[in-house]
Amino acid sequence: MASSATSYLTHLVDGLKGQYGTVGLYAAVQRLFVGFGFVGGPGSCVIDAPFGKFGTWKRLAVHGDIGWMLMEIVSPITFLYGLSLPLNSSSSSFLSFSPNRIVSAFRALPLARQVLAGCYLVHYANRSVISSIRNPGRARMNIIIPLLSALFNLANGGTIGVWLAGGIPQTGKAVANSGLRDAGWAKPVFLLGAAMWAAGLCSNIYHDEVLYNIKRKKQAKEKKGKGKESASPKDRYSIPQGGLYRFVSHPSYSSEWFEWLGFLFATFALAPAPFPPTPVSSLIPSLSLKALPGPLKPLKGWYLQPPALFLWQEIGAMLPRARSGHAWYRKTFGKEWEEKGAKWIVFPGVY
Repeated sequence: MASSATSYLTHLVDGLKGQYGTVGLYAAVQRLFVGFGFVGGPGSCVIDAPFGKFGTWKRLAVHGDIGWMLMEIVSPITFLYGLSLPLNSSSSSFLSFSPNRIVSAFRALPLARQVLAGCYLVHYANRSVISSIRNPGRARMNIIIPLLSALFNLANGGTIGVWLAGGIPQTGKAVANSGLRDAGWAKPVFLLGAAMWAAGLCSNIYHDEVLYNIKRKKQAKEKKGKGKESASPKDRYSIPQGGLYRFVSHPSYSSEWFEWLGFLFATFALAPAPFPPTPVSSLIPSLSLKALPGPLKPLKGWYLQPPALFLWQEIGAMLPRARSGHAWYRKTFGKEWEEKGAKWIVFPGVY
């Protein structure tokens, strides 16, 4: 048993070193990402991440906006890196990273994959840069938050980039039907998924703006006063109103999940599908997979592919925080929350 575990870990390390090429690297990160979910999800149920309302860990605290921007910008960078990687066995290709290669890789993608790549980049442009500009000022956060988040984004962005491109830019082969399956349901499913993504993004931005406006009003009130920030949570926060806040206390969370559910839904219409090999896939020859050790063969099942793993990881990390945040609102505002606050946490009528 111990020797099997050691052998498994050794293969994963070799995969991370690039000794088995892009597919081996992808598979190693994919498996570690799954393991991260089994640890991170339960951990979020026990410990509230120390930022925002729960930013009570004062030691090793970093600037909120800078920390947020740096940890989130990792995801689009590694996504573009993964998008441009060729599916070969050479580790030297990992060291080549240039704007020209990225642009060429993006332009070589079928239209459907270009749309999804654009969706990913738009989301993170908002999340990393635009939201940091719009936010009146995030509270300081413990350094563990940007470090762990950057690690998460490193794995998530890279695997989704490799998965979405699947080596297509390097094959030089034309892909029929704009990269969609040759089936009547493919285009409607793709368009529905893209519409869900857009609706989720807009809802996420809107409900974030509600919170930002509360913060702006509080800051303006403090400037008119003595100029000192109140230590009382009730003075620094307010009960958010409007939009889905009438029904749930954390609509930004459920909106983001809906966004990435739509993204996942749209990927079901893609063809050929690089990982795992399917009857409509021709991107990874079966012979090249046979040369890989077991731990470095991409995991099968749609629910283990990067777009699905991203959604599961988000829900696992954010749902416990939403539950804690809901309890915090009730405790902080008491009777006022019972009168004005949302009854549900993330899903109206359900939870």
